Amino acid sequence: MVERFKQGKLLWINLKNPTTTEVQKAMVELDLPPLLMTDLTTTVPRNAVTKVDGTIKVTVDFPAVKQLGTDHQYEVKFLISKNSLLTVQYEEMEGIDRFKRQFEVATTLRKAQKHITGAHLFISLFNNLYETTSAKLDYIESKLADIESEIFENDEKQIVIEISSVSKKLIAFRHTIHGHEDVFKDMHPIFGNTYGNTFATDLLSIEAHYFVLKRKASAQYETLTALRDTNSAMLTTNQNEIITTLTIMAFITFPLTLFSSMFGMNTEATPIIGHKADFWIIVSIMITVTIGFFTFFRRKKWL
Repeated sequence: MVERFKQGKLLWINLKNPTTTEVQKAMVELDLPPLLMTDLTTTVPRNAVTKVDGTIKVTVDFPAVKQLGTDHQYEVKFLISKNSLLTVQYEEMEGIDRFKRQFEVATTLRKAQKHITGAHLFISLFNNLYETTSAKLDYIESKLADIESEIFENDEKQIVIEISSVSKKLIAFRHTIHGHEDVFKDMHPIFGNTYGNTFATDLLSIEAHYFVLKRKASAQYETLTALRDTNSAMLTTNQNEIITTLTIMAFITFPLTLFSSMFGMNTEATPIIGHKADFWIIVSIMITVTIGFFTFFRRKKWL
């Protein structure tokens, strides 16, 4: 699918999961180097920044948090030239959809300018994608808040499942966002050689946004670790209490069972057996032994 947006001399073409024919047409229309078009029809396993004949190509993965497949990520390719921007996406992305609706508004590009280039549009779009990414971290933070409020409601097993789910999302987020650091290392010199210091401040601003996301994700991971440790401690404590209770019950019932079995033996000289109150005598002994055990456990603070 091909989408075209124009503002003055600036042309932005957005390709959604493009075919080879769509890529070739965009290449001809924007006069882009064929060398940069070889992998536009499919995703690639790494982030990268390259430059050929004045056109800068940036390939970046963005995390997808709310999807069922937590290992899933969104890849976007940017081909930046003086009078155009070509973007390639392979799935629906909220940040790009929102930016398309704002494209005609001059404030989307920081301020109205007479000579807006593809680099200006790239900077604005990248910032927009980071804002969307930040909202995804807010979603994870809300899930952590829910876990924190539920952790003392004696449902440790369910909390384990919820913590595992959030952990997968957060680990995938951190893994994806970590690759952006290498992108910025390559972008600074390439943009500097192409545009001088024109976009140095803008790139630093985007990079600062990246570090905010990175620190926020790290803080959330620490919170998640603390919640996991707390829940594990509570689960262990409850299991220990159950084991202690079962052990005490076994310790009480075993001698009583043995005691009753002894009087059930078919012998000729069993004591007490034959007395007119033999049943009540045996029951009284068993009750006395039980009370004795409970008193002993209480004093030991095992109960």
